[in-house]
Amino acid sequence: MKDSAGEVIYVGKAVDLRARVNSYLRGGDGRSQIEYLLARLHDVETIVTETERQAFVLERDLITKLKPRYNIRLKDDKAYLNVRIDNNQEWPRLELVRKVESDGALYFGPYTFSYELRQLLDTINRVVPLRTCSDTVFHNRQRPCLEYQIKRCAGPCCLEVDRDEYAEWLEQAIKILEGKNRDLVSELTARMERASEELRFEEAATLRDRIELLQRTSESNDIVSHKAENRDVFGYYREGTLLSVEVLFVRNGRVSGNKSFTFSEVAVSDQELIESIILQFYTRREDAPGEVLVPFEFAGQSFVEEILRDRAGHKVPVVCPQRGLKQRLAQLAQLNAKHHFIAKFNASDRYAKVAEELRSKFGLSQAPRRIECVDISNFQASDIVAGLVSFFDGSPDKKSYKRYILEHTGKPDDFACIEEVVTRRLRRGKREDNLPDLLVIDGGRGQLSAALKACEAAEVELDIVSIAKIKPITGKRGKLVSKKPERVFTAHVADSLPLPAHGDLTHFLQRLRDETHRFAITFHRAIAAGNGLD
Repeated sequence: MKDSAGEVIYVGKAVDLRARVNSYLRGGDGRSQIEYLLARLHDVETIVTETERQAFVLERDLITKLKPRYNIRLKDDKAYLNVRIDNNQEWPRLELVRKVESDGALYFGPYTFSYELRQLLDTINRVVPLRTCSDTVFHNRQRPCLEYQIKRCAGPCCLEVDRDEYAEWLEQAIKILEGKNRDLVSELTARMERASEELRFEEAATLRDRIELLQRTSESNDIVSHKAENRDVFGYYREGTLLSVEVLFVRNGRVSGNKSFTFSEVAVSDQELIESIILQFYTRREDAPGEVLVPFEFAGQSFVEEILRDRAGHKVPVVCPQRGLKQRLAQLAQLNAKHHFIAKFNASDRYAKVAEELRSKFGLSQAPRRIECVDISNFQASDIVAGLVSFFDGSPDKKSYKRYILEHTGKPDDFACIEEVVTRRLRRGKREDNLPDLLVIDGGRGQLSAALKACEAAEVELDIVSIAKIKPITGKRGKLVSKKPERVFTAHVADSLPLPAHGDLTHFLQRLRDETHRFAITFHRAIAAGNGLD
């Protein structure tokens, strides 16, 4: 939460943010500072995480970094626990630390709940006999300690231990910390079942508890890296000429903050946009991360890498991830960009502009609120069906979707099929008094004429247009030569009207047409499989 000057005054997390904020606006939860917080509140900024644990860690980091005025809890600088493994030691061990340093050691964490972490380390000690004592104790031992006696340590302080076998134990411990413990769980499960068969129920119960603990604590923090990398992750969400860009800052392997941008009246391609945005973003910043993740590849990627390298003094790869941790980070940035887009651009206001553009561009009698679209689906004249979808104020109204099994069979005749569907829809609409403001037909001039004929026969005054996708021109070997714009046919204009390549109107009509096509195809496949309407 920010005040009018943009200063962060409160940081909080919630599974349901809407309910959490509403509780504050309704008077809070009994805390006295809520009244003063609301008096200064000007804006709310959000960061979406994949799990509640990630939100907990992020909340902790932001409060520590920003120290907001109205946050009472978690203001101390106590950090979460991490597991450190120094492979440069003669006999490496698992040690708990709160500070992650760039010392060449492996770090795992942060772990939000110290109790579960210590339970996990206890389980590891029961499975692999690594040393647990400090270096001081280790180098001053004269004989093996109690850990050796209860078989939780191999005793490298005093006894000869195979280094290769110790390295294998260490690798097993690392796999458990990374959550790659499926083989270990299988082994423990087999031991548990064997103990149960031999009536050693106490041992079986202990093994069962260990398995449950491993499964619970091995839930990997999907957006946390154990290698403490620094990277910026760009998310991108666009509808027509409106655009939202989100940058997630990952520092020391954890999401530490974000930056949001919105743009309107954007007319250039996505590839040009992302290149321009990245270059402008780092022109204004003094620091550059070790890596930049982008939502898609673009032509100027190598050029951007050169600019970032000159600015940072080191190589900064620009990567479009396809799998693993980096892809999950990219998806998270995309999700945040979409949420910011929805929050920034009011859907009803945007559709009002689209509706007015529909009215003026195609000569409609009014700016339409309810729009329906019809598409025919058939395969070799068998099982001819149609789908009709309905949008209200720019959003799908799925309760009003309709499916039709057509009586017209034999030689495929789209014109006759369109006339039949429109006739049936208009007759029912007249009876129930629920006709749409605009009917869109997927097709060209012929399909439009068939719909107008049905409208005239039903004695209904209704705005009708059709939208046709023009096939692109291809050259030798199917190479694309040019892509023609989609065109709209109306009853009042002899020539078709081209749709611009970009724009909210184009985006809306394409979305409407594609949803109708999807609905009709799905119904057709259900009919073909014998699962359609009786």
